[in-house]
Amino acid sequence: MPKIKVARKSTSVDMTAMCDVSFLLLTFFMLTSKFRPAEAVPIDLPNSRSQIKLADVMTITVAKDGAAFFSLAEAPLRAALLDRMLVKHPEIKLDVNQKKAFEGLDMFGFSLQQMPQVLAMNPVQYKAFKKTGIPKDSANCELVEWVHEARYVNQDLKIAIKGDKDVNIKDIKQVIYGLTELIGEHRFNLITSLSGSSQKGETKKEGE
Repeated sequence: MPKIKVARKSTSVDMTAMCDVSFLLLTFFMLTSKFRPAEAVPIDLPNSRSQIKLADVMTITVAKDGAAFFSLAEAPLRAALLDRMLVKHPEIKLDVNQKKAFEGLDMFGFSLQQMPQVLAMNPVQYKAFKKTGIPKDSANCELVEWVHEARYVNQDLKIAIKGDKDVNIKDIKQVIYGLTELIGEHRFNLITSLSGSSQKGETKKEGE
């Protein structure tokens, strides 16, 4: 009896549903992802073995050349902080557009006297502008003024100091002196990267 040969047919899989799901997921991540804003100055963090996660932080960044920068994560806090500083310094005049420009800065490093000029710059001019940092010497320590006024905006804000690993230790001491001796802030945190890790993730080491 002759054998009956069954015709071979290739298996077909309808990928339409899978493609739809893939595009939906891609769209979701594109719309919900928040890219980390570029820092005003690159910082190479020192290493540490301890790790403490912090919330509600105001960050003082000290660059390799000693320039000090200040940052707050929330735009409403930055707006409220700016209003307090303008009340304290009525000689500084800003229009609505300049105030909005300040609210959009995650980190800034310029003096109060430079503020009207800097906030009037367009993005290209601001990127090219050489930021000399916020004055932090004892004669004109604007940096601690920002910290002090930030306390009135949100009293739960913790202070974090983020210094480049190659920064002169005198610049860090100058910041600490301003915090402890001028406004009585004796609790702060040092931001470092984990020792022995290849990642650039930040850890926060608490100190007094």
